Amino acid sequence: MTTIKGELRCFNCSRYLGDFESHPNEHGRKDFHLLRPEFGTLPQQPIAGEDGLECSRCGGRVVFEQLERVAA
Repeated sequence: MTTIKGELRCFNCSRYLGDFESHPNEHGRKDFHLLRPEFGTLPQQPIAGEDGLECSRCGGRVVFEQLERVAA
């Protein structure tokens, strides 16, 4: 089983929007989990838009950054 981990950032404003985790081998390509911060909340978070995730601050497209693959 492979777990994919990384960060979510806005393509427009480069704002950090949180972390994600995915298990595509176990649940399919569309498996995607936002990870909540251990303490507090993030001021900006991704929101679902018509074409995917969008930045809650500027409405820009959300991209994945710093991908890490972990084999279990």
